[in-house]
Amino acid sequence: MERILHQWEEYLSKKLSHLFFEIMEYPQKKDILYIGLCYCQLSRVYGLNEIPLEGIKDCLRKYLIDFENYPWRDYLLELELFYLREDEDRLIRGTNLMKYFPSKEATISIDPRYSFLKDFFCQKIYRYWYISRKLEGSLHSIDAKQILKNSVVLFNEGLYREMLTYLEDYLPYLKEGNELLLFRLLRHLAIVGELLERRNYKKAYEEINKILEFLKDFRRELKLWPYDLKKLQKDLNKLKKTLKRNKFIYLPPLKVVEKRKTPWWRFLFKFLKG
Repeated sequence: MERILHQWEEYLSKKLSHLFFEIMEYPQKKDILYIGLCYCQLSRVYGLNEIPLEGIKDCLRKYLIDFENYPWRDYLLELELFYLREDEDRLIRGTNLMKYFPSKEATISIDPRYSFLKDFFCQKIYRYWYISRKLEGSLHSIDAKQILKNSVVLFNEGLYREMLTYLEDYLPYLKEGNELLLFRLLRHLAIVGELLERRNYKKAYEEINKILEFLKDFRRELKLWPYDLKKLQKDLNKLKKTLKRNKFIYLPPLKVVEKRKTPWWRFLFKFLKG
C-alpha cells in the first residue's frame, strides 16, 4: 500500500511540474490555476474536502472570471484530480465532465485517490501562482545570471523538483567556471529539499555534509555571487542537528545580500595614505 501511495504522489508531482513549465512558457495558461486556487481557499476556510460548486463560482468572480465562460471542464479534465458530485451516489469525472451540466446542488472535490495529497497540491498551486506573477510569466532566458537568479527564486519558494528540471534544461547556457560552481551548489541544495520533503533524513544529512565541504573548497569563488554563504553554512549546520533528532524541517531560503558600499573611513584612509 505504501508503494502505491508513493507512486500516486510521484505521479501528481510530475503532473504538476509539467503544468508549471507550461504556464511559464504560455502565460495565458495561468487561467487553469484559478479553479485550483478557489478550491484550496474554500477548502481551507470551511475545513472540508467537498465544496459547493456555487462557492467556486463566487470565488472566481473575485478574480473577474465568469464561470459560464470559463472552460472549467477542460481544466478539470487536464488536471485529472477532481470529481463533481451531483447527488449522494452520482460522481462525474474524466471525459464524463465534457457533457455534464451541473445543478446548483453540485459539489466539487479532489479525487479520493489523491485526497491525502490535498495539502501538497494546494501548496504547489499557491506557489505556482506567486511565481507566475513574480517572474511575469516567463522563466526562459539565455543569460546565465538570469537563469541562476530564477533558480534561486524557485528554490526559495520550495519548488525543488521544478528547480532541478530548470537547471538541467538550461545548463548549456552556463559556461563560466563560477556559473557552474553556483549551479552545483544550487543543485545540491535542491536535492536536499526533495529529500526533506520525502522524509529521507539520512540521505539529506549526507547531502548536507557534501554541501558544507563544497562551500569550504570554493568559498572564494562563490563569494562573487550576491548570496549570504555564511548564513547558509550556519543554517545547514543547524539543520544537521535537527535531522539527528529525526525532526521534520523546511530548508531555509538562500538569502540575497546587497552589494555593500565602501565605508567612508576607507576613502579617508586611502586619501591620507596617498
